[in-house]
Amino acid sequence: MNKLAQFLLAVPIALALTACGGEADPSANDAESFAARINQNGTATPAPQGAVAPQVAAPQPGAAPGVFAPGTLTDPASSTCGANLMGPFIGKPADEATRAQIVEALGRSDNLRFVAHGTPGYVNPDPTNPRLSLMLDAGNIIRDARCG
Repeated sequence: MNKLAQFLLAVPIALALTACGGEADPSANDAESFAARINQNGTATPAPQGAVAPQVAAPQPGAAPGVFAPGTLTDPASSTCGANLMGPFIGKPADEATRAQIVEALGRSDNLRFVAHGTPGYVNPDPTNPRLSLMLDAGNIIRDARCG
């Protein structure tokens, strides 16, 4: 490659590197500049006519208080196994006295299991299954109630 070809190749690369090394305008990254770039100079796009803000639905009857989680005590369908009745026992130790209270609250002792922390296998919540699974942590404290 001759000297002229090398020079012509080097010039655009040098110009590109020089342009990259320039100081960026710090005001271009502030909130107002960002809003101006995405919202037509800082004005938000108006909401369509008749638009209503979303609202959280009221809890379903029969669910335990708390955030809904399918197959757990906050799921109204969990009444098939009695998980929705276990709210008062969450956070209590799974000792003999608590277990007796659970059996009394359920009105039965069949289809009831206590799943210890680290139990091998996978426990899949199934709100249609009548078996109640009480999930225990490493300290033998009841942490969750699930059907299945």
